[in-house]
Amino acid sequence: MLFWTADTVVAELARRGELWEPVPGLVACRGGVLALFRRIETRLADLARAEGFDEWQVAPGLELQTLARARYFESFPQWLTAAGHLGDDEATLDSIARSPDPAAAAGRAIGPAACALTPALCYHTYARLSGETVEAVRMTTQGTCWRHEGDRLRPLERGWAFTMREMVFVGAAADVRAFRQAGMALGLRLARSLGLSGDLQTATDPFFAPSAKGRALLQQVKGLKHELRLDVGGGRRVAAASFNDHERFFGTCFDIRQPHGEPAASGCIAFGLERWVLAFLVAHGPDPAAWPDVDAARPVLERTLT
Repeated sequence: MLFWTADTVVAELARRGELWEPVPGLVACRGGVLALFRRIETRLADLARAEGFDEWQVAPGLELQTLARARYFESFPQWLTAAGHLGDDEATLDSIARSPDPAAAAGRAIGPAACALTPALCYHTYARLSGETVEAVRMTTQGTCWRHEGDRLRPLERGWAFTMREMVFVGAAADVRAFRQAGMALGLRLARSLGLSGDLQTATDPFFAPSAKGRALLQQVKGLKHELRLDVGGGRRVAAASFNDHERFFGTCFDIRQPHGEPAASGCIAFGLERWVLAFLVAHGPDPAAWPDVDAARPVLERTLT
């Protein structure tokens, strides 16, 4: 029996022309791996709908001021990817068009960042609810997240851009805690239904500035962050889902309040789709004929986050 690892799976998919990186950290795919991605994508979307979450389509970028309000720049500035664009100065555009290396010339001429490419989808929820009074908001969305992690980039495992399915709950602190606990149980059952090996572990975010690192200690002491880490071969596991209790942090930052006037609590569950695909391929191999049914056991997973 052949035992697959993340590296051998990626190499085999690349050999077959089903996976490639046009830019380091940006993955494209086709064929069987794309079909698998779509099946897992549908499974997670159906699950969120079955749990009664309101589907949002969020913008692909955020105002830099939104991230500042969320204290992102003292937390994770090392990940930031910004979006800029060329101006309409005719002389500059003409020089780019005439340049022997127009790609490099365009890169040098791009103006200051107009917005940030989304590093985590939940920020859209807090920005949209800013200044509002809410009793309970249950939001879900899928989108591309951008986090540049330097030389740690690995296809399907750690991308500069990757696909995330999030479920966000904003409301009373006790309800947020119950949501997160139920989500952890759901994540484990989903992994087992797909024949994946993994476990839940407490975790902390990689906060950057000294003023923010105390939040990592708070996360650890209070157990506010857990990750579902799935086996990708060679004795390694990757965090394929995270379960986060933000307490009243974002409610305070964005002035989101409960009916009694206190800042709202919030929590989120995030699934990294490429990592689920990778763990599935390591567990079952890259041959679609050997794959189990991704849609199996769906009724068992319904209505667990109520």
